[in-house]
Amino acid sequence: MKERLEQLTLSQFVDLVCGDTSVLLGNHEIGNPNKLAAATRSIVLEYRAIADPGGTGSYFKHVEDWIKAKMNVIIFTMCGNLVSLKQYGRAREVLVDYGLSASGWPDSRVDGTIQAKLAQSQRELQDLEAENEKVNAEREKIRGHFDAQTATMMAHFKFQIDPDTIKATLYANLVARHNREIKAQMAAMRKK
Repeated sequence: MKERLEQLTLSQFVDLVCGDTSVLLGNHEIGNPNKLAAATRSIVLEYRAIADPGGTGSYFKHVEDWIKAKMNVIIFTMCGNLVSLKQYGRAREVLVDYGLSASGWPDSRVDGTIQAKLAQSQRELQDLEAENEKVNAEREKIRGHFDAQTATMMAHFKFQIDPDTIKATLYANLVARHNREIKAQMAAMRKK
């Protein structure tokens, strides 16, 4: 099974990003769905780290925000369950561990805070998941994006790029170089 970006051509990488994990498998190889998903994430992150290091940071921030929101929903749901069982002391302990100074709060404040924090966490999680759905809906536009980007690379560097033969790592490095050169040109124009 292919597990690194350097093992793929640009064409295979685009297929992978569009959801075709079979490009990772050799002839007559059957893939484990969990391993295929992990390899896909790793390869896409490797591409992003080369082609757009700044974008990789924002992607990790998004993932971190999603994980935090998911954990908060779990924590405050658990606290809500404790309150429904009249286990206010245990709910206070969890809130204190969470970072709230809830040890002296009356039961009604514990309950109200839990409900408010749970609702807030659920809203944040829904917003983040809506962003994820928007990105997934844009998958159909991925091929067009790569075609446009490849045309830009060919015009900029003045040579042909064959997606079926160029290595995905080489393409990612061309994208990174193109971005650096454009930023340098823009900076030079601002100085004038």
